[in-house]
Amino acid sequence: MHKNELRRDPISGNWTIILKNQNHIERIIQKVQQRPEVSTEVCSYCERHEHETTPEIFAISEVPRQANEPGWQVRVIPEKYPVLQIHGHLNSRGIGIYDVLDGIGAHELVIETPKHGVDLSEFEAPQLEKVLTVYKERFLDLKRDNRFRYVLMHKATSDGEPGFLDHSHSHIIATPITPLLVKEELANARAHYEYKERCLFCDIIRQEQEARVRVVLEHKGFIVIAPFAARAAFQLMILPKRHETFFEWNSELYDLAVCLQEIFQKMRAVLNNFDYIMVIHSGPNIIAGKQRGYWKTLEKDFHWHIELTPKVLAFHSFEASSGFQVNPVPPEDAAAILRLGTWRDESNSDQ
Repeated sequence: MHKNELRRDPISGNWTIILKNQNHIERIIQKVQQRPEVSTEVCSYCERHEHETTPEIFAISEVPRQANEPGWQVRVIPEKYPVLQIHGHLNSRGIGIYDVLDGIGAHELVIETPKHGVDLSEFEAPQLEKVLTVYKERFLDLKRDNRFRYVLMHKATSDGEPGFLDHSHSHIIATPITPLLVKEELANARAHYEYKERCLFCDIIRQEQEARVRVVLEHKGFIVIAPFAARAAFQLMILPKRHETFFEWNSELYDLAVCLQEIFQKMRAVLNNFDYIMVIHSGPNIIAGKQRGYWKTLEKDFHWHIELTPKVLAFHSFEASSGFQVNPVPPEDAAAILRLGTWRDESNSDQ
């Protein structure tokens, strides 16, 4: 029997316990494949229900239209119950030893399709490209506001959550501070560059291309890998092969859309109608950073990427209490299964 391993992620600096018992794989996949189908009922995010949402911020459509009217293909609205508010000043202050800022930021909701009950993971490449284009436009716009140090795209499907609208959507959040997990990535990328004068992510891409055991697919300018210290079963990272710091600077969104479509198809073949979390990690707001003297080598050391994490298992109590992630599917097995598009022939392999 293979021994379990502790693996350190060079990007985050965190450690993951990788389980080597292959009996877990069949149990996990069977559990995920039992997820019920989504609802096909209409909701306030559907086309012709625009008056039921907050006023539109941005939209993509193929025909001329007025804001908050039908005819859109992707639509952006303010979140009705935002975690951060757009108006006001940061009002940085201290309360004894504690630091406090007012909850200033932006919280936008991207409605990814006019059709109810169709998830992003089922989109064709042209619609995926439109969604990516909207993300890009909102990143560019929000970064013009120097109050915001970071802009994040976060998407999480329902996982059976009561009251969750089964209408494909995602969140864009701009924050006045850099989130801790992103800050750790930025710090590790900068430390790697200071020591080796090379981008950490570019080094990872080169090593994975040589090893080939954790590469799921490559499409033109993009590569999809199962990270060496993946925090969860079947977690993937999508990166541009050419060094690029900011997602919003990318000019190959159709190729990225094709790559996403193919990887979603592979994941659906293995995991069926799975729930997942998808996050875009772009470089921070360089305007705000330069004003504070931060990120002097940012454009050389950081490399934007997408993290795609299926929600296949609930948190273990050990993970919550220790901070160690536990991954029951080694990344090498996950990559082999997804490359093939089935788990049955690979679950007993020696790879």
